[in-house]
Amino acid sequence: MQVNWGAAPEPGWQVLDVAGAGPAGLASARRWAEARLASLSDDDRVDAVIVVGELLENAYVHATGARQLRIHVAHDPCVVTVAVADTGTGEPRLRVPGHSGGRGLLLVDELAVAWGVSHHDDGKVVWARLACKD
Repeated sequence: MQVNWGAAPEPGWQVLDVAGAGPAGLASARRWAEARLASLSDDDRVDAVIVVGELLENAYVHATGARQLRIHVAHDPCVVTVAVADTGTGEPRLRVPGHSGGRGLLLVDELAVAWGVSHHDDGKVVWARLACKD
């Protein structure tokens, strides 16, 4: 199931515009995400913030930078969805880790129950869903 990305956020999504923030804005975005995930257990919050950081960093390294970060927490069952939009057209893929990286999506793949990419006219959205304890 893909994440839809319309012009306006869907109900329940927490949204942070990060366009133009640059890689230095990653720490601020992680802190913002951590505050929005305060209702989760420590373990679930840490896992979600790791995914936030990896998806944002990938947008800066492999695309033109992130435009927007969205987080959604659903209950019954507890599921966290993290989505990062960028203007890149590339397809994220798992790769063999090496000196130049390759560990980010492996972490996302390990922590998430599902992840994927949705392409749109103005770029793409890379998203991940994590199970959590309510």
